[in-house]
Amino acid sequence: MNIDNSIIAIEKLIPSFDKKKLTISTANVAWHLDHSLKVINNVCEALSKSKPENYKSTSSFIKSYVLITGSIPRGKAKAPKNVVEKGVITKESIEEQLVEAKKHLNKIKKLPAKSHFTHPYFGMLPLKTSLRFLAIHTNHHLKIVKAILKKS
Repeated sequence: MNIDNSIIAIEKLIPSFDKKKLTISTANVAWHLDHSLKVINNVCEALSKSKPENYKSTSSFIKSYVLITGSIPRGKAKAPKNVVEKGVITKESIEEQLVEAKKHLNKIKKLPAKSHFTHPYFGMLPLKTSLRFLAIHTNHHLKIVKAILKKS
């Protein structure tokens, strides 16, 4: 599981952006793709703006659980407002965010190891752990999208 593979998967799912299955999720495919890309772009921006000398290691049970298992339990956390679209999500907006995400991901891979972002539940995550988190988080939403698209 890596974030580059997740980006490829998102790109392939864009044509299905308007699909929905209420038995799986109250949100449609577009919402899950949009949210995933907003998280990727926001985390990358935070990593780019961080000051590596300010990094402090943090620990929590939930962070350890998610990073070790590579899985996020469904329905256990509420997405922060800054990574949830309030208006209509269009195919074009998803495509624009995807282009931005690809640029961001190429840029952050060259950052110092102690570049970091602060996750609302996990605390500070250094670059390598941030990339793992992004892969796990995006994969979580891709699993939901696959379940939405699965034939009944």
